[in-house]
Amino acid sequence: MNNAENNPATTVNLAQFIASVPAMLGMIPNNSLVIATLTLTGRVGAIARVDHDTAAAVHAVDTLKQTAQADAVSVALVSAHPDGDTAEDTLLAATKRAHALGLEVPIATVLSEYAAGEFFFDFPSATAAHLADPHTSAVATARIVAGSAPIAESRDALADELAPADDTAESLARQFEARHTRAEAPQVTDTENLDTYRAAVTDRRALTPTEAIALAVTLADNPRARDVALYFSQPNGSDAILADAACHTAGYARFAVLSVLATVAYAHGNGARAAVALEVIEAEVAHDTQIPKLALLMRAAVDNVVHPDRVQEVLKAGRKVLPEFGFTDED
Repeated sequence: MNNAENNPATTVNLAQFIASVPAMLGMIPNNSLVIATLTLTGRVGAIARVDHDTAAAVHAVDTLKQTAQADAVSVALVSAHPDGDTAEDTLLAATKRAHALGLEVPIATVLSEYAAGEFFFDFPSATAAHLADPHTSAVATARIVAGSAPIAESRDALADELAPADDTAESLARQFEARHTRAEAPQVTDTENLDTYRAAVTDRRALTPTEAIALAVTLADNPRARDVALYFSQPNGSDAILADAACHTAGYARFAVLSVLATVAYAHGNGARAAVALEVIEAEVAHDTQIPKLALLMRAAVDNVVHPDRVQEVLKAGRKVLPEFGFTDED
């Protein structure tokens, strides 16, 4: 097998791949072993996290081999434990079992603790270095080969992208005006705002502050409109538009945009951005009842390691709501 062509994950910097493990989403290998299957095209498939036990590690590899996609060709292993020998024993047991099942192991790494700056050692490549940003997306790592989901520079950089760009009082005043406008003709206004967003996604342009606030009010006040926005967000690049829009909003309207952003980012394989968007909501709300239901659903998806492909189905489901706003499948 030509690894350079058939196993794209091996072309990714090792530290970047290890840094991506948490957005296999919530699977941080402190005191445990994380096993990820990779397909011929570099797609991340079935994933497991197991405690340090050689028999459990072997069983996990067997199970993943049975449940993984038919074209799974390799597994990536990341093992962390304060006692390096314990981590190494578990890792080697999993590696041997994977080889016995005909799976390649391009990455098999031991690290003392899963935290930024920690030291790691990789067996296959004999690479030793320090861990990079510990909060990037594993699925994005697999897709980085196609250039569709670059690894985030850092978690702080993602949070900075969502920092308010406008004065809060000014944003709230604009939202009051937007709500007054919407109150006069809710359905027409929501359709216009969604159409503006659809055009922005198609043209790959940022929304103006006024457009962003109008869209945010629609998303906050009309859950059905949120479904349509998710549908229009299917192409890659829409998460950047939503991130920029969130910077021009405040209060619950901002949370509505961030909840859509979290869903879209996760579906596109950018688990880091999704997690940060959710954390921004959770940090800014005055009480839990202000958290949009969509954000609560996405928190459950992140915490329970739902595969991004499942969330893509949520985006597509908005197609059923299109007629309510005068849109068709072609929009």
